[in-house]
Amino acid sequence: MTRIAKRILVLGLLGVLFAASPRAGVAAEATGGLDVGRAALMAVDVFPIRFGGVLRTVVGGVFLVPVTIFSVVSLPFERNPGVFRENAQIYVVEPFDYTFNRPLGQDL
Repeated sequence: MTRIAKRILVLGLLGVLFAASPRAGVAAEATGGLDVGRAALMAVDVFPIRFGGVLRTVVGGVFLVPVTIFSVVSLPFERNPGVFRENAQIYVVEPFDYTFNRPLGQDL
C-alpha cells in the first residue's frame, strides 16, 4: 500500500469510530440496550457512502463550469439563463445535501 492509501484507510476508520461510537452510545441509553444494526448502518454510512458523496460533490464542482458552458454553446438559439442553476442543482447541491445535511444512517 502506498502512503496515501494508508492515510485514507486510517482516516476512514477513524471517521467511522468518531461518527458511530457516540451515537451508538446515545441509542443504547435511549433504548436500554445497544442497537447494533443502527450502529452498523451509521458506520457504513460514514465511510463508503459519505466519502463517495464528498468525492461526488468535488467532481461535480469541477465539472459544473465546463458542462454549463457546453450546454450554453450547444444550444445557441435557446439561451436559457436557468441552465447554470439546473446544472448546479444536479452536480453540486444534491450531492452536498445528501452528504452533509442528511441524518447519519438514514435514506441509504
